Amino acid sequence: MPPLTERWRLALLLFLPATVAAQGGGRGFELHLGRWYNGNRAQVYEFRTSSRLGGPFTHGFGLSLLVNDTLGRRRAFYGLGYEVQGWRGRATLNPYALAGLALGLSTDTSTQELAAQWTVGGGLEWRPLGWLALGGEVRYRLEDRGPRGFWNPRSDARKGVSAALGVSLGLGKGGGGRGRGGAGAPPELPPPAPPATITGNAADVVQTALESLGTPYLWGGTADNGFDCSGLIQYAYGQHGIRLPRMSRDQARAGAEVTPVIDALRPGDILLFSARPGAGVTHVGMYVGELKFIHSSTRGVKLSRLDPQDPEGGYWLERWVGARRVVP
Repeated sequence: MPPLTERWRLALLLFLPATVAAQGGGRGFELHLGRWYNGNRAQVYEFRTSSRLGGPFTHGFGLSLLVNDTLGRRRAFYGLGYEVQGWRGRATLNPYALAGLALGLSTDTSTQELAAQWTVGGGLEWRPLGWLALGGEVRYRLEDRGPRGFWNPRSDARKGVSAALGVSLGLGKGGGGRGRGGAGAPPELPPPAPPATITGNAADVVQTALESLGTPYLWGGTADNGFDCSGLIQYAYGQHGIRLPRMSRDQARAGAEVTPVIDALRPGDILLFSARPGAGVTHVGMYVGELKFIHSSTRGVKLSRLDPQDPEGGYWLERWVGARRVVP
C-alpha cells in the first residue's frame, strides 16, 4: 500500500472531478499560481471551479497545493476547499472580495497531520472576452494542524500573505460563447422564418444581415466565410457605409440607447446580451421584426425569437440587457 501522503494525493485527485460535477451549473474553471510569503516560502498551485451563487456572489470548489522545498526540507499542504467571492465578473475590469476554507493534509519530513487552511482576501480581474479572464489575487492564509486547532489555532500555525496570478475559462451553458463576444446557445430548435416584410430606415441593413443566414461561426470572422456575433453586426452596417466598433462591448455604446422592451424595438436595432446577471455585454444580435433577431451563435448565423413561450427565446430573454439604435 502506498504511503499516507501518496494515498491522500490520490484521494484528492479522485475526489476533484466529483466536486466539479456537484456544481451542476458550473460556469468555468480557474488555475492560479503564486507564492506564500511571511517566512512560509511555499509555491501555491490552485485549481478551482466557479458558478453563480446568487446576487453579487459566486462560489466554487477546488484543489489547493502549497509546496515548500528548501534545502532538502519539503513541507506541503494538500487540500480540497470551498470558496465564496463577492462582486466578481460584473465588469470588464473589476475588483472582488473572497473568503474560503480548505481541508486536507499538512506534511513535512517527519509528520503528517490533518489541517485546515482559512483564507480571506481580494482580487482584480480583467475579462477581455466573455469566456476568458486574467487576474491577480492577494490572500491572508492561516493554516493550522489537528482537528482541535481548526477553531482555536495553535501557536505554531502557519500564516501570512500570498499573491497569485490566474486565468479563468468559462465553460458550459452559462459560461459564454467561444468567440469574441460570443455566447453559448441552448439545444438547437427549428429556425424561425425571416420576416415577410422589413420596415424602417434600417431595412437595407437588416436585409444584408439576413443574406448571411447559414454562414458558419468563425472566431474573429467579419466576412462571408464566417462571422462571430459582433463581426456580423459590423459587416451588415459596414456594407451600407456605417462604421461600427469591432467588439461587442464597444458596440454596446454605439448609437442611441433603446429601452429593452419588445414594443420599443425597430428592425436594425442592436440587441445586447450578457452571459451572467450584472456582467458586461458578451453577445450581440440584430432585431429584424416579428419578435425575431439574427445573430451568429456557435452554430453559425441564425434567427432566434424573443418569445417567452419558445424555450430558446426564454434563454435569450433572460440574458437580454439592452438595445442600441444606430439608424434613427
